[in-house]
Amino acid sequence: MKCPACDLEMESLVAGIFQCPQCKKIIKQRDKEAEAKEKKQIEEGVFQDGEYFHKNASLNKQYEICEKGITINKTDNRLFAALICRSAYLKEEKYVRLSWWKNYQHAGMFKIYDNYVLNNLIVALEKVDESFDDIWTWSGKFGRSKQKTKEDLEKEKKLEIIKYRIIENRTCPKCQKKMDKMKSHYECQHCGEIVVLEGYNQPIFNILPKDLDLSFHANFPINFYLPVSGITLKWLMGEWKAVVVIYSKDNPNKKWLRFYSWARDLSNILKYGQREMGNSVQMGWKAQKGISSPNIYDKKLVKPLINALKNISTELKWTKVS
Repeated sequence: MKCPACDLEMESLVAGIFQCPQCKKIIKQRDKEAEAKEKKQIEEGVFQDGEYFHKNASLNKQYEICEKGITINKTDNRLFAALICRSAYLKEEKYVRLSWWKNYQHAGMFKIYDNYVLNNLIVALEKVDESFDDIWTWSGKFGRSKQKTKEDLEKEKKLEIIKYRIIENRTCPKCQKKMDKMKSHYECQHCGEIVVLEGYNQPIFNILPKDLDLSFHANFPINFYLPVSGITLKWLMGEWKAVVVIYSKDNPNKKWLRFYSWARDLSNILKYGQREMGNSVQMGWKAQKGISSPNIYDKKLVKPLINALKNISTELKWTKVS
């Protein structure tokens, strides 16, 4: 038996127990019956007990508890799963976590805390699955490809009214009171809401996930890679989540799907407890620290992921989205 992390022949400690001579990792030899059962669970997309992921992946019970999860894909050195987790201290604080591991080490995650964002992710993945072929060649269109519904028009009208009130009267989009004008942003002294000003008459403010139109676009704060197209799942003044098909300019024929989580850097307006804007500084988007930006390279994994998320939505009773 070889160590999955070091690829070295492992030493036998006792019957069925092996240890790597380099990293000292201990592995119990699995029988064929157990392997067949696990393979069947993965193929059928059924829930596995959370203890399985604590034992077989780097999930620390000190910080979070995995209640159950669905394995999307598993190889000798990689694992991709959709999990239902909760805080180690607050049992009612449940969330969905997409997790990637490589050689038993954490390789990225994507967390979802509410039903609207989860619903947006499912819809977005369905659109991606429909609009891209197996090598991620896009056949979709930017913007809406179908006639707008009454609900779509109402969403657009609502957002335009909010923008108009911000620009004309500095009306807070949260509490409807007048905001104070700073150098590059508005700030509400009543509820603490901040509206960032980018460009001419372009206020950036929180948009509820249920009000997003989920259409394809290519305007993302992506470094090193180029976007083909993607869909925004969550858009808040300080947080942005999206799924985007990207490629490297050095190899435009190789494309893949990436899950992005960005945070807006607000450190330049927070100083000694007072909110101030530094000179010649713009608040930009940066990838959230510590979570990486995980990828799906095989297009065939998108459908199993959609099915897993639908099962998780039902399990959490997050299916009612109005």
